[in-house]
Amino acid sequence: MAKNMKTKTSSSAKTNKKPKQGHKIVWFTLVIILIPVAIVGYVLLTSLGGQNEPVVGNRFDSNDLNPAISDDQIDQVQNAVSSIGGVESVEVNLKSATLRISIDIADSSSAESCNAIAQEAYNQVVAILPAETYFTNTEEAKMYDLEIDAYNFLLDDSHSDGQVYFKVYKSGAGSTVTQNMTEAKDPELVNQIVR
Repeated sequence: MAKNMKTKTSSSAKTNKKPKQGHKIVWFTLVIILIPVAIVGYVLLTSLGGQNEPVVGNRFDSNDLNPAISDDQIDQVQNAVSSIGGVESVEVNLKSATLRISIDIADSSSAESCNAIAQEAYNQVVAILPAETYFTNTEEAKMYDLEIDAYNFLLDDSHSDGQVYFKVYKSGAGSTVTQNMTEAKDPELVNQIVR
């Protein structure tokens, strides 16, 4: 009888023992951690693969910007705008299909003279580069934008009051706009904001 008792206790001990679940939790945790690590690793490896290659693209088709503005025409514009009375220096550049002209006039210039110089510069530019040809989009092609900035001085330690700054802008898709950048378009709104 003693023999039967031993076997009963050992068999009952086996049936009361619960199987270990630890290995399932470990595997589940590893999977949960490995998924984001694998995604981040993939992103890092793919970005490192194209690291030494430039990002290239062109927002213009072969029909766009035709006729092109030449360096000779840019020089003509620079000379014509420089010859306007009251102009101290002129910088002309053509980047991203925008012809930008910065005109520095005398520090003592008034708003009227700055506006007159900006308008004369626009007239000089369109005499060399007609607006209908170079600065107006067509149904088939996108064309250049024109931006003329005329100012008496840039704000710094020696100049803090009395700046005059006019911008004449002609986009390929729009009309010519002249704006006094040193005056608020809506003075009432400015008074509400500035206390």
